[in-house]
Amino acid sequence: MPAGPVRPRQSHSLRKDYFAAFNTRFPAVKLGWGNTFSRWRDVPGTELVLAYYITNHSVGVFVRGQRGVPCRDTAATLPSYSLEIALGVPMGNADFPFVSAYRFDPEARASCQRAIDWLHAKGERYVAALAELVGGLA
Repeated sequence: MPAGPVRPRQSHSLRKDYFAAFNTRFPAVKLGWGNTFSRWRDVPGTELVLAYYITNHSVGVFVRGQRGVPCRDTAATLPSYSLEIALGVPMGNADFPFVSAYRFDPEARASCQRAIDWLHAKGERYVAALAELVGGLA
């Protein structure tokens, strides 16, 4: 069976431009450096971090702990059922707990704005739910 089209490797510049555009559109959202593919956002009242990421075919979010803490260890401490209900996604793979993704083509600059808006809305939902359910901040 023939494989689907091979997506080109995504450039560091494209990823940097995407996150710069996100920051321009939503300057109040403070994203710290995760790595070239991700930015991290602290969740108030918790030791959790929300990872915002970009690949060559999607953007998304997942929950992690502070730098150096394996995601599996963080996932083991989370109230899975409550978060599945609040976030609308299953815990899934403990290496990327509660991952949620939006598929789009980052090379098509016209589609980036929708992806930025989706990532912002999803991030806000995650931060609010995590702060309330894990941090006790309502």
